[in-house]
Amino acid sequence: MSPTTVQLPAHYPGIKYAAGIALLLTLMLNWVPFLDVQAADYLAISLTDNLLIYASARGINALISVIQSIEVSVSLGAGVAVHFGEILDPLNDLVERFSGFVLYSLAALGLQQIILTATTSIFAKVLVTIALIGTYLAWLGGRKLPDWFKRLLGLIILVRFVLVLEVGVCWTLDTVYFDQHQQQALSTLDLARDQLQQVRERYDEAIKSKGILSGLWDAAKSIIDVDELQSITELTAVAIVQLIVIMLIRSVLLPLGFLWLTFYCLRRFFD
Repeated sequence: MSPTTVQLPAHYPGIKYAAGIALLLTLMLNWVPFLDVQAADYLAISLTDNLLIYASARGINALISVIQSIEVSVSLGAGVAVHFGEILDPLNDLVERFSGFVLYSLAALGLQQIILTATTSIFAKVLVTIALIGTYLAWLGGRKLPDWFKRLLGLIILVRFVLVLEVGVCWTLDTVYFDQHQQQALSTLDLARDQLQQVRERYDEAIKSKGILSGLWDAAKSIIDVDELQSITELTAVAIVQLIVIMLIRSVLLPLGFLWLTFYCLRRFFD
């Protein structure tokens, strides 16, 4: 005996109730501000965190520039060339490139804030509400909806909730993994900045205590510690790589992935 397929008619009570419940849940998600507020707060916090990371990176860059200028002072004052640049130049280049990457991440977050504001506006919510209720009432009345209308309805719902969904995925990843590692990396950057500040302060103290001419050589000897500078370079490089990976996934790959999902759904809707 061949299996038979049972098709439920549109007026079947179970389908009506299920569709009504789905409609109410979607309308609740559309109008209850909790998810929208949480998404906006998350983007604002992420923007602040990235600004702190950018400030920390630029602070390191500024300290490196000051320390590298010591080479010129020592060379002119005592005839001894202290090649700080050879040690700190790679780190300086890395920090500068990282700062530029953070700016791109900030721009991406700002763009997401603009899109979130548009998709959570009253106009968007009213549009979704009218589309859902109109579709449900037409379906209850037994009217056959054209395919283009069904696709348009799916598109409206997708655009309304896709960014909120993407922010929710980012928040989940942050809670599970990213937050802890980002704080560790930021603490490492702060530690490297403090160590570079100490290097600069040692130079300043030597100059103040012994004067410009006699203090230059002692100042140079007090800060020429290749192992220390290499340690700072390694700490900073590891922290920057960790932050790049986190920001790349959170600010670039995930948004691009959801953007691809949106275009894929658009193509399927209108094929």
